[in-house]
Amino acid sequence: MEFEKTINLTAYAVEYIDQREPKPRTVHTQTVVLDGGRISALHRLNLRPAGYISQQFERSGFTVTSIHKGETVEAAVDLYWLWQQAVVGKQLATIFVKH
Repeated sequence: MEFEKTINLTAYAVEYIDQREPKPRTVHTQTVVLDGGRISALHRLNLRPAGYISQQFERSGFTVTSIHKGETVEAAVDLYWLWQQAVVGKQLATIFVKH
């Protein structure tokens, strides 16, 4: 049985400013990575990824000055290994909460 999945990841370089800063304001840069499933869902909702990213930053009180689409890469994910890590993490969390 196949326990590996290939996902597509696309990076966007976001430049934004914080309007709460005194002038002259600093232009901050952050990289936002969206997976292919999220991008596909945005297209079904007639939204562009840049518009979605701008909306998320504006909700936090920032003004986006520019968004540049970067590289798209494919990543192979071993779902069995990921599941094992999640189980171990949950067991560790349970141990720390009990003590």
